[in-house]
Amino acid sequence: MNNNSLSHDTSSQFALSYELLHLLQWLATKDVDKLKRIITKAVEQGLYEEIQRTEMALNSEDLQDMHHSTIDFFSILDEILCDAINDHVKQKARNSDLLTTIDQIDSTICDTETVRFSMVKTAKKLDHYPHVNPKEQLFEEILKKWKPVDRNSMN
Repeated sequence: MNNNSLSHDTSSQFALSYELLHLLQWLATKDVDKLKRIITKAVEQGLYEEIQRTEMALNSEDLQDMHHSTIDFFSILDEILCDAINDHVKQKARNSDLLTTIDQIDSTICDTETVRFSMVKTAKKLDHYPHVNPKEQLFEEILKKWKPVDRNSMN
């Protein structure tokens, strides 16, 4: 996931990240029953009445509020998804004994974003190829992404 996974501008358009689109597709195909329960509960707790009121008195301010609510909803989804992915990656690191390896990386030479991105890539690789050496894969991913900030650093 990246920092621009959900972006919007003042022209009433917003863009969803690939990860969020994939999540929506997953929910619509794999968790239909859970979605149905959530929606049914919302309707029972007053969503239907709120929709009825909104349809009767819809104005431009209401549309603007709906637009912001939509952005807020996808922002929350994005945050939850990002947290879940990070937890998955951490668990994968624990299972592969990579946490001690990560702790040994000097954060003054290799920034935490590079390490985090490399861990995500390593976790994906381990999901598809469990026979791969986790430490070697992590170091390979770090070397692909790493851009030294000091030209005098040893490469």
